[in-house]
Amino acid sequence: MNPKAREKILKSWASLGEVQLIKEVATKGENIDLCIEYWSKKRKIPIPEYELFFHDVVQTYVQRLLIERLVYKAENVLRNVQRDVKCFYFQFANECDNAELRELLFDYMQKKATHNFEKEMQDLQLNWELLQQIQLCPEILSKYKQLHHPRISLESLVTLNTSLKQQLMAELYYNNKNQMLLNYLNKNVFWNFLVDSKNETELIRWYCAYRDMHKDEDSSSHVAVNGEDLVIMYGQWIIETPMYEYALKELKEPDEVLRNCFAIAGYFFRDERNGDPLKMIKRICTTESFEINKAHLEKVQLGSYLLDNKYYALLLQNFVSVRELEELCEEKPDDRPLLELIVDLKKNDLNEFHGFKMIVQSTSAYLEQNGIDVECEQPLATFYEFLCNEPTIASLQCFLLSNSLQIPYLNSLRQRFKNCGIEATINIPSPFEFLQKFKNINFKEICYDVNEVVSFSNERLCQKYAPKYQLNFLHYVKQHRSAYAVYYLLTNQLQHYAQITKSQLFRACESVTKLALQHMSDADLVAHCVGFIEMLGFDTQHLRCVIKLCHFIESDCIPHYEELIKKVEYKLTKQLEANNTEFPITGYQALMHIVNCNQQRYWPTEILQQYANNNDWWRILILIQYFEIPLDQIKLLKEAFESKTMGEHLLRSLSNDRPTTKRKNSICRLKKQTKTGNAQTHTSDETLTSSVVSCTDGNIWSLPSNMESLKYLLDTSDRPDIFALILLSTTSIPENLISKHMKFIEIMIDKNIYDTSTNLLKNSIKYGSPMLALLSAMVSTTNLGWCWFVWVIVSTGQWLDIAPLTHKDTNELFWHTLESTVRSGYTTTLYQSFYVFFEDNPMQQFFNFLSITQKLRDFSAETVHELRLFLLAWSNEEIELPLSIAPKKDELILRCTKLLLIHLEHNFDSSLDQQKFLNCICSSDMSDISSLLDFCLLSKVFDILQSTKNYSSLCALLNFEHLLKEGIAVYRQLLKALLAEKEFDLAVRLATLLHLPISDIIYSKWVENADNDNLKIIPLQQYENEIAEHAIPPSVLVNFFLYVASRIETNHACKYELLKNALNVIKRHHLFPNESFDRDEIEYDMVICYLHIESLKTVENLEIYHSEYFEEIMLKERCVLYKSFLELKELAGIEDLNVHSKKELSEELQSKLIELIYRLLDEGDIVEALRIQELFKCRPIDLRFVVFCMALAEGITTIFNMVPEERQLLSDIEKSSFAKFNKRTLEDSPSSIQSIIDFSDSDSTLEFEEIPSKHKRDTLETIQGIASKLKHGVDMAKRVVMVYRAAMYLDKEYLDILRTKDANVLLKSVTAEECMHRLLVVSDILNSTQMTPQEIADLLAFEIATAIVRPRFYIFNADQHSKNCFKNAELWGYNIDRDFHLFLELTSNTTKLGNCLLDYCDALKTYRKFQDNKPYEHNAVFEKLLEIIALYGLPVPTTLPTSTSNEPPQVLSHKKQNLIYVELLIKAHQCFVNECSMEGIANVLNRAKALNVILTKAKSWSLIVRMLIGIARYREMFYCFNSLIENEQFESLLGQFDKEKTVALRQAIVVYLREYCPTNSRELFKLAALHFLMHKDLAEMWEQDAQAIISNILTTAKVTDPQLLEQTSTTNLLASNSNTKTIIPKLSIGTEIITLLHNALDNYTHAAENYLLDNKLLSAQKSAYLAEMIAMQIDLATKALNKTTTPHLCVCVINVQSRDEFRDLVNIELSVPQTLILSRALGFDVNWTEAILSQYVISNKKTYLSDYLAYLDLNDGIITNIVKGYQIYLQQNKATTVMEENLAHLIEYVKSITLKYKLASILTLKGIVMSLINDHTIYYLRDTNFGRNENQNMPDI
Repeated sequence: MNPKAREKILKSWASLGEVQLIKEVATKGENIDLCIEYWSKKRKIPIPEYELFFHDVVQTYVQRLLIERLVYKAENVLRNVQRDVKCFYFQFANECDNAELRELLFDYMQKKATHNFEKEMQDLQLNWELLQQIQLCPEILSKYKQLHHPRISLESLVTLNTSLKQQLMAELYYNNKNQMLLNYLNKNVFWNFLVDSKNETELIRWYCAYRDMHKDEDSSSHVAVNGEDLVIMYGQWIIETPMYEYALKELKEPDEVLRNCFAIAGYFFRDERNGDPLKMIKRICTTESFEINKAHLEKVQLGSYLLDNKYYALLLQNFVSVRELEELCEEKPDDRPLLELIVDLKKNDLNEFHGFKMIVQSTSAYLEQNGIDVECEQPLATFYEFLCNEPTIASLQCFLLSNSLQIPYLNSLRQRFKNCGIEATINIPSPFEFLQKFKNINFKEICYDVNEVVSFSNERLCQKYAPKYQLNFLHYVKQHRSAYAVYYLLTNQLQHYAQITKSQLFRACESVTKLALQHMSDADLVAHCVGFIEMLGFDTQHLRCVIKLCHFIESDCIPHYEELIKKVEYKLTKQLEANNTEFPITGYQALMHIVNCNQQRYWPTEILQQYANNNDWWRILILIQYFEIPLDQIKLLKEAFESKTMGEHLLRSLSNDRPTTKRKNSICRLKKQTKTGNAQTHTSDETLTSSVVSCTDGNIWSLPSNMESLKYLLDTSDRPDIFALILLSTTSIPENLISKHMKFIEIMIDKNIYDTSTNLLKNSIKYGSPMLALLSAMVSTTNLGWCWFVWVIVSTGQWLDIAPLTHKDTNELFWHTLESTVRSGYTTTLYQSFYVFFEDNPMQQFFNFLSITQKLRDFSAETVHELRLFLLAWSNEEIELPLSIAPKKDELILRCTKLLLIHLEHNFDSSLDQQKFLNCICSSDMSDISSLLDFCLLSKVFDILQSTKNYSSLCALLNFEHLLKEGIAVYRQLLKALLAEKEFDLAVRLATLLHLPISDIIYSKWVENADNDNLKIIPLQQYENEIAEHAIPPSVLVNFFLYVASRIETNHACKYELLKNALNVIKRHHLFPNESFDRDEIEYDMVICYLHIESLKTVENLEIYHSEYFEEIMLKERCVLYKSFLELKELAGIEDLNVHSKKELSEELQSKLIELIYRLLDEGDIVEALRIQELFKCRPIDLRFVVFCMALAEGITTIFNMVPEERQLLSDIEKSSFAKFNKRTLEDSPSSIQSIIDFSDSDSTLEFEEIPSKHKRDTLETIQGIASKLKHGVDMAKRVVMVYRAAMYLDKEYLDILRTKDANVLLKSVTAEECMHRLLVVSDILNSTQMTPQEIADLLAFEIATAIVRPRFYIFNADQHSKNCFKNAELWGYNIDRDFHLFLELTSNTTKLGNCLLDYCDALKTYRKFQDNKPYEHNAVFEKLLEIIALYGLPVPTTLPTSTSNEPPQVLSHKKQNLIYVELLIKAHQCFVNECSMEGIANVLNRAKALNVILTKAKSWSLIVRMLIGIARYREMFYCFNSLIENEQFESLLGQFDKEKTVALRQAIVVYLREYCPTNSRELFKLAALHFLMHKDLAEMWEQDAQAIISNILTTAKVTDPQLLEQTSTTNLLASNSNTKTIIPKLSIGTEIITLLHNALDNYTHAAENYLLDNKLLSAQKSAYLAEMIAMQIDLATKALNKTTTPHLCVCVINVQSRDEFRDLVNIELSVPQTLILSRALGFDVNWTEAILSQYVISNKKTYLSDYLAYLDLNDGIITNIVKGYQIYLQQNKATTVMEENLAHLIEYVKSITLKYKLASILTLKGIVMSLINDHTIYYLRDTNFGRNENQNMPDI
């Protein structure tokens, strides 16, 4: 990347945050690497580490996009950062919980998929499941992150190579046992994993499962049933050799069981293989694996070792050879008898009589030498010696009867001999046959079945046990009676069949053939088998060859075909190496017969390769010709030749034969002739053997041959016999030198016989065999040049073309041959010819260069080096040509150049290869060495021609021969052809190469393109690029546009574009008018064309023509007008306009013209609008108004110069329409006015406010009125209004403000002048200069930072007021804390302002590093901060005489820096909140959290409070509360703040203390509640404390002992069952309990007081009632504590949970006052009827009634209910006198006379009844009939 571009990008990134920048580059896909490098350097971390962080941020960003359903954007971001979209989407879809989003992602992936979507999903699903398995294994996960990728994801897993993935799957399966992975495991990888993890147990299981599976067919099913899936796979996986070798290499100390398993398979570990042989022997014996480890044992000579260790039984094994034992006999004479016995045991076969006899003799001799009594200790040895003499039955009988050998299984035979005489055993076979044939018969079982002597002559036993046999022809063959076997076969077949078919005979021969192959070692039997087959008329050559080869390799069985061929060939090779003079023709002929008869056609090539390694082509040639070895096998010998060229020549000579249809071997014909003729005959074996042997004599030409036979052979053979040709060419004529080519051609055509070398050349031409030319050169080098010449012309087939060229001299013939050879493409042939015949000739490098470029298409530097070697030899004149040609140096390079051109023209299929070939020549610097032809120019021309369509036709114009003579003329002709083909671009390139003028070509190209596209013109920039590229005068382009435009009549849009392009060219190149064009006329015609365009859509899409001032200046200045009206008029050149002929415009065209002018006004090009107005004398109203606004503002005119109608139009404008130019909030704000008037709060020195003059205010209103009426050119009018208003309030000239381009200069004026409505002026300045939101944000951030930093500098003077250092300075007369919302209205994007303020926070951190002399990073914001500090922080020199030079410097402490940081964060937060920027708010909160840690360490509690209250996001900033509370600074939060902040802070404190509950939260809560007058919260807290105390009391003092509760229980007097007891809850009282009750009482009291303070009367009353209940409990506890009895128990009234408990307490324990207190506290109603009945009537508590009467009234209804209850009570209980007295006393309180009488009568209270009767009340009772008529007689009340 360009350093300037890089620096520009880094500057643009300075204002962006890290995460924001990452998102931006990821979204755009640009400068990603630069971003990573930039931030890694900035954060001082390595690039790979930061790259991971970068991708993490991008991943979070993409996930958020996907959650918002922005799938396409997410895909774009992923592709930009080179992430796999499918993997990312698949993983996200599986991880997200939203089913709808998951379905959306899968549908999207399916739409994007081209094919095999299901297959891709299956692969992804597999990898996803694999990923989940990895995440379940922490060890594998950490290993994966360490070795492969630090971020585990589906994408990293998919990109993992197959081997690593297989290894990972193996490790996962072994850890998780997931059966799903089993089907995907690779056996090699899993084996390696088990080996690497040293899991020998699994390896043993694998081997055992594999062995059991392959032991028999049923074992696999057994494993499948009883084993697990892995064991099944073990059985199916074949353990291969590399797997064993890997385990042997990696396992150092394997288990013994594993060693045994490997030994059974034939593998041993290194310590056993290379160590003590005893270990290997023990291992083999343990595993009984002798056969498979035979090769290991044979490599180690174990005979001596086994003998020394007395392992005699092992010496009988096959791995100990007989030769080794015989050598041991010589070395160790002490053990010679034993060794000889073992040798005899190994040599002889027990199944044969001779072997049996030898073994018996050796055994007996060994026993005698060792002094063993044979008859007693080894009786079998005696019996075996007897059998060796082949005794008869009689001698056997005598031996058994006369000898008492203790041999159990001979007892039955003895018994038979005793019972039967010798006559009965005459037909019994011999004893040896008896033992051989019946050794497996169980005689005991037979004897048990039959109660008779077992005998071979027993007919019944023979019928039962002996099989019936019938001899066939095979038995007679085995008896060596082949002729009789044939006779028997024929007679037998004729007995069963009418005739004998050939197939029947063939099957018989097939059986005999099998018999012969089974008994190949029996020569007599094989001979009779062969005779049998031959007598039946079948050929036995193949059988004889097979048996011969098997005997040759000493094999008793027939091996596989390829194995047989390899063994035979190997032994033949060894035999030939031992005796090179005698070729094993018989064995090789048998071998070739087998090969020819076999269909597999596996040809033996070792002997041929051996000859090829020795370059013995003669013997190879003989074998090839004799055995007709095919050409494809001969090709394999090419690489075996030590001289590769010889192999190529041989192959070429044999492959150049003429095609044959019937190919017969010539020697076979000779054999046929010798068979039919009477001449002396020789076999083919003798012929071939004599030929091969004769090669060793060194004189291959002295062979005797029959010329007539050879000629006949050559004439009748379709394929020339090389050997015959050589013999035919051999003569004794001396060599003759051929000097001229004419003589050479004459000799070649002549039929006479010449010397051997010449004859070979003639035969080479005649029979087309280049090999003969090579042989000719080997015979004699006299005519070496002509040998080379014949080799070339025969190899390339040019003889017929060369023979007629007798008129040319030798030089021409030579070059003609080379040219035709190169033209035919035989460059490799030429290279090989020089390599073979002229090895040191430099022409070899030249033709090698041609060959490599043609055949290999290799155009590398090594190829160029070959050409350079030739050029070096040419420059040194070291080149000699064949045929005694000595050309001059210039002629030679000319001829070679011509060859190069011919090669270029004919030997390449593609133009690309031709181009590469030319590049090679250019790289060799051949053009610099020779000036004949500029190959570099030719290469460039070819490069040009490759782009053409008619490449072949144009290349045909390149006459390569003329290129050497008239190169420029050829190129000019080619240029004309390109122009004729209208390939203008290529013609330009070619003309540039040839340094020819190209203006006409370019002009022709433009015209042609315009004609082809129907006069449709390409973009102007393309023309501009062309004229700049080719340095063409711009006037050519202008004339082209005018020419094309003149040809257009109806297409006005196209003509408009052409004329506009012409004007743009004139404008850009500043062309002066000439006789060819007039600018004003062109502009006038262009506008006319624009007006005649009818299509409205076309007009809207057209780009209109703009003035040079607009394009060159205004566009660069954001279309802001900095020129006055007079200057604009001068730029428009109105006074110099000159158009000769003008047309009158119709109304429609005039309206279009006005629309064009308005369009220019809207786009800001007033200069072009003024020109068009002057050209057509058309003045639209909006243009006039804009011009008039500018003139009014500049003071050129006044309102009185307006037309009356226009003034009337302005008079109708209301001031409310000025709103779009004014901001009311910035114009008249109380704070701003107060800031001006109140001089105590500002630094202003003004004593009065100057008001703008009435004239200026009227002018402003007029301009605003005109601007509000405009529909077009509004932006320019706004610019005029804002500039004029700013100039008016600043009391400056309008033009000075208008021409000032730097807004900072004007803003400084605002600060210095202290004018009215400063923020409105600032807004006008910012908006009128069209500043971007980013620029406004940078400017405001700088000013705000200045206002915050400026007052932080203070001087250490005693008279300095310390409080001023904590205030922010005013900005433009406004308090930035109170009026910050007004500053936010100055920018349209407050988020950018917030980011800029955060950048100042970062700059402040950098400044701290700068102060501490630590490394820091420069940026623009840091420079601005340094500028502020330099302006306000350094001591200011003064000129006062009283000042001294020792003034203390102003400093910025860390505390002040923290204060500035806090203020910047607060202001940035307000900016983000204004636009609800969540990212910005989160950024501020993150910074605040980090700052909180710093402030806590610095103990800046006030700054923490300031930051907390300023940001006012209390829940997100609870860490501030933590810091203050942990450091006991909670009171800092309880300061005096604004009312709004106080309410929010109070709520935050309450929420924090309630949710987070610090250790002393209650005390803090009380403190905060008292401070914020939170009486209700305090009361609730007191209540909670009281409830906690009560719970504690109940937990510790409540009686739970069942026995104690039973003892203190009370009988329920009102229950239906008199025995029912009621358990009253009790408390165990102590002084601690009473203290806790007093605390609870105090808490409820405080709660009631706080409720009253908060006017919560009901809650206060409830707390008071509860306090009364606690007081009552205290009273009960105190009384219980004063009792002397223990334990001290009292009734518990503070834990009444239900109404029944309350009822029991009231009826049994509580007094009336206590009942009332408890009722009020719990809210339960009291059933006084039950209470009085229970406590007064039944329990006889006299005071209870008096207490009740003291508090409540006793009415008649209660007494009536008491009586009813008492009656119920009497149903289960008996009444007592006390009860009746109490009832009588209670009835006395009845007020109704009748009721009293009635109740007394019911209760039989005679005293009361009599008193009523005796009293005066009797009269009333009588009147009411004793209460019966009371209701009727009572008057209505």
